[in-house]
Amino acid sequence: MSIDTRPNTSRRTLRIALAGAAALSALLLTTGCSVLEDIVPNKTPQKHFATYSDAPRSGESKDMAFFMPEWVPEDAKNIDVRLHASQPGYVIRFASQEGVDLAACTKLDGSYGGPAMTADFLPDDLPTKGLVTCGDGRAVAEIGDRWYGWTTKNAIPGQDDSSTLRTDG
Repeated sequence: MSIDTRPNTSRRTLRIALAGAAALSALLLTTGCSVLEDIVPNKTPQKHFATYSDAPRSGESKDMAFFMPEWVPEDAKNIDVRLHASQPGYVIRFASQEGVDLAACTKLDGSYGGPAMTADFLPDDLPTKGLVTCGDGRAVAEIGDRWYGWTTKNAIPGQDDSSTLRTDG
C-alpha cells in the first residue's frame, strides 16, 4: 500500500492567501491610512482655512482647486471647502460679519436640482427658495450665521461655469 506524499495544493494556496492577508493587515496597521490614499486617490478632497487670507485666490496660487470665489468677502473666516476633482462639485461654508454682496448677485428661480455633491458641513435641509448666484454657476445662501455656496446638479443659465468643471451649461 502506498501513501500519497504530494502536497495538498488547496491547503497550500489557502495558507499563502492567509499569510498575504496577514501581511497586508500588518502593513495597514503600521503605516496608517496613507497607503490607502496612495492606492485610492481622494476624488472629493476637503480643506479648512482659518481666514480668507490663508486661502488661495485666483491668479495668486498654484492651488487653483481651492481658490476662493470672487463673491467670498475678505473678512470670511472658518472656511471649509470640498470639491470633486473630476466632475462638477464644489461646496463652501464660511462665517462673515460683512456677508456676501448680494447686490452683485442674481436671484435664482429654483434650486437647480440642489447640490451636485455633499459635504459633512452642508446642512441637511438646504433652502430651495431665496437662493442667489454670483456669476460663477453656484447657488449661494445664508443659513443661520454661516454662508454656503454649492455647484448645483443642473447648470444655472447665463453663468461662467469655468470654475465648476461643468460642460453642460
